[in-house]
Amino acid sequence: MYSPLPSFEKCVQAIVDTLIRQELPSPKNPADVETIGAYVLAAHASMPDYLRLAFRILTVIFDAWSYPVAGKPFHLLSPDQRVDQLRRWQHSRLQIRPALISFYRTLTFFGLYSDLYKQDVECGAHHEHN
Repeated sequence: MYSPLPSFEKCVQAIVDTLIRQELPSPKNPADVETIGAYVLAAHASMPDYLRLAFRILTVIFDAWSYPVAGKPFHLLSPDQRVDQLRRWQHSRLQIRPALISFYRTLTFFGLYSDLYKQDVECGAHHEHN
């Protein structure tokens, strides 16, 4: 569904999708991206209230940051535009920006590699039984 307004959940999913596509140019299964996005959202939900609110506000600001240039939020940008915005925030001199991107990068890759490890273990177990 088209949402021209900033959205925390949609922005998180878009950040996760962008980071994974940078790491794995062709993810095997789009559902894996959604699963990892759900993992990142669950990790956010388990944070203490004061951190959860701060990260939610910063994420919504990040989602809205592209309005002056692109006229739409981050979660509706093209993949190349998303990469560009992530890169600009990651290399910003305002330390809160790279910290936000590092937070999402860490959780995304932890979820991604945990999922890949699980798939490897399941594949190995399947081969052992055959």
